[in-house]
Amino acid sequence: MLDNYDAEDINLSINKADYSGETPLIGLTVHETDAPPQTWTLEIIGHRASELSFTFYITDTTILITDDHPLLWQYSDFQSELYFNGSSTDIYKIVSELNQIDFELFGKYQNPSEQLYVLLRTSNGSLGKGSKKLLTKYAECLNRNGIKTSMVGGYSPSYFDGKNTMQGETLKIFLFGGSYIVGQDFIFSKST
Repeated sequence: MLDNYDAEDINLSINKADYSGETPLIGLTVHETDAPPQTWTLEIIGHRASELSFTFYITDTTILITDDHPLLWQYSDFQSELYFNGSSTDIYKIVSELNQIDFELFGKYQNPSEQLYVLLRTSNGSLGKGSKKLLTKYAECLNRNGIKTSMVGGYSPSYFDGKNTMQGETLKIFLFGGSYIVGQDFIFSKST
């Protein structure tokens, strides 16, 4: 779909989403300068997650399909649990740094966790479970601020779609217009 277009010259918007079948279908409209809008259908093979924005006013002009993005870590990266021991006199500084890590990696797709405030007010406990890459960044932040950390356990994520077991490294993410879709593959077809 994007082979003939420059991402800086077009915007994509969603005009419908149908998750009723086995394979979700998304209706897209391509808005190009000085050209009539075009409608496309996106078929999501192996859908795992999505966050869709139906707004016509698009401030995020990103259009990207990749298999290497922090939003895919929950599916592809080794999953662990991060524990901490110690405390700091400036909890809000640490929470701000942790939230900045989230923002730099995930942008607007990650909401700051209020749980961090509660957990960091104690002197030890579990900060959370998730991607080892993400938890390593959290651990580095805590260590810089005088809090000891340890990472334990873990597993390589796999997913069963009702027929097959799949590993996360087969997934891709499609980012566009403030939305994202995670799946194994994306099939675009122009509507007539």
